[in-house]
Amino acid sequence: KQSFKWLYGGLSHPVDFIRWYMPDIEEVMGYGMLSSNGLKAGIKNVDTMHFIFKAKDGRIARVSGAYTGPTQPASRDSGMSCILRGTEGASQADYHELRYSVTTKTGEEKIITWGDSTLKHYFRFEGQSHHAGEYQNYLEYFADSINNKFTAYPDLKEGIGTVALLQAMDKSMEIGLPVKIDEILKANNITRESIGL
Repeated sequence: KQSFKWLYGGLSHPVDFIRWYMPDIEEVMGYGMLSSNGLKAGIKNVDTMHFIFKAKDGRIARVSGAYTGPTQPASRDSGMSCILRGTEGASQADYHELRYSVTTKTGEEKIITWGDSTLKHYFRFEGQSHHAGEYQNYLEYFADSINNKFTAYPDLKEGIGTVALLQAMDKSMEIGLPVKIDEILKANNITRESIGL
């Protein structure tokens, strides 16, 4: 339906992050639904989604988004988290709380939180509903890249790769089957090499 999609407007952020760690994603499978809360709010497209990604080297990842339901209290759970579990360590970043938990490869466990000055940098308007600090950080980084002649990432090639993956995710929800990223690239006359994959 021609309307806002949480897939592109919300889930694109963790998908971009997954591509940072697993740039060579081969296939994606996902399901989505429009929740009763979303329906009541007048949303036209799915607002609850779960996806599994498979990279060419066999690694897997998952991304989920549930955008119109309630969340647990912040002391128990974050509304936005990224969890990485590797062979030698694990970490979890909780966005709105600016909390980072890590178990290092030596077994050291840490929970790091940032104070009010950092919170005020990131969330300047209406509580935690905007990303002002993130935008400022990226704009300053982008300006530095121009002044110091280096490429700012994510760049256009990475962006095209992320959009292709999002289109594969959209198609997977539509047809209920796994979708190969190469199918999306081929349908749009894009080669993996042209976007650095």
